[in-house]
Amino acid sequence: MLLRLCTVALVAVAHGAVSISAHPLKVETECGMILGFINTSTPDVRQFLGVPFVLPPTGCRRWLPPAANYNPAAAVNATNFGLSCPQIPLSASTPPNVFTSDGGGQTEFFPRQNFSEDCLTLNIWAPAHPHATALPVIRTQAHIVVSVNFRSNIFGFPNAAGLGEQNLGLLDQRAGLEWVRANIGAFGGDPARIVAWGQSAGAIAADYLHFAFHDDPIVQGSILDSGTALFPQSTRLSNDTAQRNFAQVAAQLGCGGVAAAQIDCLRDASWESIEGLLAANASLSFLPVADSRVVFANYTAQYAAGAVARVPVIIGTNQHELNALDELVPGGNESHSDAVTNATFLCTAAETTQLRQAVGLTTYRYRYDGNFTNISPPTFPGAYHGAELPLIFGTAGQYHGASTPYEDVVSMKLQDLWLAFAQDPQNGLLAAGWAPYGAGVAVLLGDTDTPVKQIDVHELDDGVCVSAALG
Repeated sequence: MLLRLCTVALVAVAHGAVSISAHPLKVETECGMILGFINTSTPDVRQFLGVPFVLPPTGCRRWLPPAANYNPAAAVNATNFGLSCPQIPLSASTPPNVFTSDGGGQTEFFPRQNFSEDCLTLNIWAPAHPHATALPVIRTQAHIVVSVNFRSNIFGFPNAAGLGEQNLGLLDQRAGLEWVRANIGAFGGDPARIVAWGQSAGAIAADYLHFAFHDDPIVQGSILDSGTALFPQSTRLSNDTAQRNFAQVAAQLGCGGVAAAQIDCLRDASWESIEGLLAANASLSFLPVADSRVVFANYTAQYAAGAVARVPVIIGTNQHELNALDELVPGGNESHSDAVTNATFLCTAAETTQLRQAVGLTTYRYRYDGNFTNISPPTFPGAYHGAELPLIFGTAGQYHGASTPYEDVVSMKLQDLWLAFAQDPQNGLLAAGWAPYGAGVAVLLGDTDTPVKQIDVHELDDGVCVSAALG
């Protein structure tokens, strides 16, 4: 369930020789002119928001793979965020959790409204002033950040009989990467230095792409926060082998007949009616499908075959991931929550790292331990799932009170480390004092006494891969 709550997928891009247009808010791309803006609250940042990177997946294009949107004659007024892809608002979820209004008010993690099926857009933040070299795409005035929308639930992973592609949401992400590679140079970015960054289901998705496109990953490195492709299959892969869930949605909306007829009929239904049905039927689940092309059932075998992108990766988890859910901290029983965290998040991070190590891939490991009151309310204390994100983005003070001076130090340090990795995925962190897993070390981030503390990997991983009841 938790992996359905946070599906952050970001792209970080890097830096080389570059020439920005004389009119930096008018950027010519392969898809036409993009018109951006500068907000007075951030006068050193150019913003290009709501940029379509493929054709809208609406009407007859619902449940089709993303298709390039080349229309050089059109200009895009990129001054407002695009709408979010259809999702079930977390405020409707139970039990209470830190991401809902009744679970501490931390609604900043998830959009409340403004959904649309016409949602496949991306956003670009770039320095306002030209640089002598092309930038990695990620923080400060020395990188570019791109965020990419993608389809989820039944729209992104329909698992419907009669469809050729079931993992549309992952193909959306790949299409976003392809757009960035083709066009980021016009914004001052270096297409040869792109770093993918995902959290939770976004991290799992970024890792999936390492295998699906291992011979052309586009990225030169990835940051995987709280998730890898080895996460327990029960929460990351569909078990609906009979494809009953899609058929049930079709039947309940009056779309009967053979599979092709169901699909054609449902393409005429409003996305609101489909999403409303999912919200009322929690048993209807739509997750990635193991098709042996985009998603695999056995990633250990993929490693053994060498069918994985040979790029450096940061893999991290949070100390108390599942403190975000009331059901896993009954009566404040954090030890139970942590046992489940270790057996899922931490165990699969350790297994992924060891598999990567066996095939000679550079991996940097961390655990985030930050516990700051403006992020972690008393009901959900500690470094829960997603608690690191406001510090990485430098927005912690915009939540529920100002950051402490030490919290600001931790935030800046995390941003510096992520940027060091984006600038040089292979050696940037090593130069910053963070050795790779192969040296026998990992780091604790945001601990009580120091932002970065090096520890022996055995302190982090030993004994975590044990069975635990998830109830």
